[in-house]
Amino acid sequence: MLVADREGIVRHIGRGASGLSAAAASIRELLTLPPPTIRLPITSLDFGEDVPAGEARTVTLVVRNTGGKDLSITNLESDLEGVTFSLTELTVAPGERATVDITFTPAKGGPFSGTITISSDDPENSSVTVAISGTAIVVSVNPRADFDNDGEIGFSDFLAFAQAFGTDNATFDLDGNGLVDFPDFLEFARNFGKRLP
Repeated sequence: MLVADREGIVRHIGRGASGLSAAAASIRELLTLPPPTIRLPITSLDFGEDVPAGEARTVTLVVRNTGGKDLSITNLESDLEGVTFSLTELTVAPGERATVDITFTPAKGGPFSGTITISSDDPENSSVTVAISGTAIVVSVNPRADFDNDGEIGFSDFLAFAQAFGTDNATFDLDGNGLVDFPDFLEFARNFGKRLP
């Protein structure tokens, strides 16, 4: 009796009744799917050297399953405060890959680093880590762009600015040229969405 795998490689040759049980064992082994296997194409993620403090930056992590059964990711977590995930649980089919968006919002300026821990049902690597790093920068905010004085340059400030556009209203003349014009809009747009320190 001859047993070959799907690629045609001979896995067993046997004769008579004694060879039959060995052939059956070879067949069972060939029919048993290998367990899920987690693979990460990278071991570190770089958020860049210019992440504005207080603003979110997102990078993508790819997770592959090189095993023969579904891979269940049961948790993603980070030791760096301010990191969030688009998913913390997912299933990756054999031979497939999945992506997870990782977002970091630094609270202050300066270099940062930490790790992401991924837990799964891979029997050989139930927990794998990815290093994360980058540098947050402090972007100055023009307090004059907070027209409603609520501590944030937002939509209500934009509405007020839009109404004053084209006038000589000194409150909205951010560059001091005597007219609320396009350079003032650019300055306002640079500050939009930011909070005052």
